[in-house]
Amino acid sequence: MTDTRRVRPYGSARDLPSIREMEQQMAALKALGFLLRKHQRQQLRDLRREHNHITTMVDTFYALLGERNWVFTSDLNLRALEHVVSADDAVTAEKRLIEYYKTATRIEFPLRRLLRFEAMRPRLPLLQNALDDYENGRYYSTILVLLSAMDGFVNDLETATRQGLHARPAEDMVAWDSVAGHHMGLSHAHQSFVKGFYKTDTAEITDLFRNGIMHGTLVNFDNDVVATKAWNRLFAVADWAEARERQTRPVEPTPTMRELIGRWKIVQDQRAKIEKWHAYQYEPGTSTDHPSEVATASADFLTRWQKQQWGPVGAHFMELRLNRSSVGRLAEEAKDLYKGLSLTAWTIIRVRHVAAAVAHADVELVVNGNTYRTDLRWVRVDETGDTASEWQPGRWLLSMYGPSNFLTPEAIVTPGFN
Repeated sequence: MTDTRRVRPYGSARDLPSIREMEQQMAALKALGFLLRKHQRQQLRDLRREHNHITTMVDTFYALLGERNWVFTSDLNLRALEHVVSADDAVTAEKRLIEYYKTATRIEFPLRRLLRFEAMRPRLPLLQNALDDYENGRYYSTILVLLSAMDGFVNDLETATRQGLHARPAEDMVAWDSVAGHHMGLSHAHQSFVKGFYKTDTAEITDLFRNGIMHGTLVNFDNDVVATKAWNRLFAVADWAEARERQTRPVEPTPTMRELIGRWKIVQDQRAKIEKWHAYQYEPGTSTDHPSEVATASADFLTRWQKQQWGPVGAHFMELRLNRSSVGRLAEEAKDLYKGLSLTAWTIIRVRHVAAAVAHADVELVVNGNTYRTDLRWVRVDETGDTASEWQPGRWLLSMYGPSNFLTPEAIVTPGFN
């Protein structure tokens, strides 16, 4: 088993083990190019071009933003990031990266993916609140919640040691075979994260100085730069956690070039469809161009809730993991959450598809005598629990299914108000 604490930072994205292996395979296949068919040679050229583009983008990102302690993470949209790395200077690149994170769903989608970590699931409600605060400009709250969540998450990853993020040395934060493991990546940024501050300072800071912020010595951190860096660091820590787990797995057989090209074609096809995808909405029963799966799922969920059929209610709950809870366990959870909430009437107003695997059903609900106008958030997942675009096999499940997520005081309709 590889020692997860003895990984050296990578000088370039090209130094990652998986990248080096792919380059060796492409070089070997190129030497035997005369054996390939014409379309296979073109596929190989396209694969090399894409490979070079990605590795160059990673290194350019760190050349611009590494000193400012931003980390290239696996959730970043490469097409959108081209605008960031094309900047002429670090200040412009940083502004563009912050704008990227402020774009709709840029944080929401990778935030949902954190459910894949058992140690992260208890913290998801707080993280959702942090996102609400971030979107409403309450940056100080966002920062404090994210710092706390990161510390607790890392502490729970290895129960034998119970060592939080703030107690980890920089050399322990190198993500194996990950772009976050770049020498200007997470381990570099972690040095400022744990830097000690022992005297109160009122000057504005723009770095994620965890020690000074959490100990109250740095008091002027309420800005979008630090808050956005906190989101970036959260997703970098998630990459690090995944890399540590992946590093300990048994070595898998090296895929053949045919398998690599096949995988690459699947990724390219998926990316092309996502690039062409556009948000859309419709009223239930009026759309002939788009499927009504979300409307159907919403209607079934609301009907079951109204009839207090807790097993079918729980069947709509989203759990991003391979082994879903039993029907009985989901029924118990549904009853605990909804038994005190009497749904007497409901209407589905419209369905809004905001991403290829995310949709919102705008609804009006009468619960315990109050009328709410709110939305149910649905995510499409496949049989393994991973997100699936709407053209892929899968089903829609209710994300953040606790009623407190949508039955909020702000959603109550005031009598006489239209």
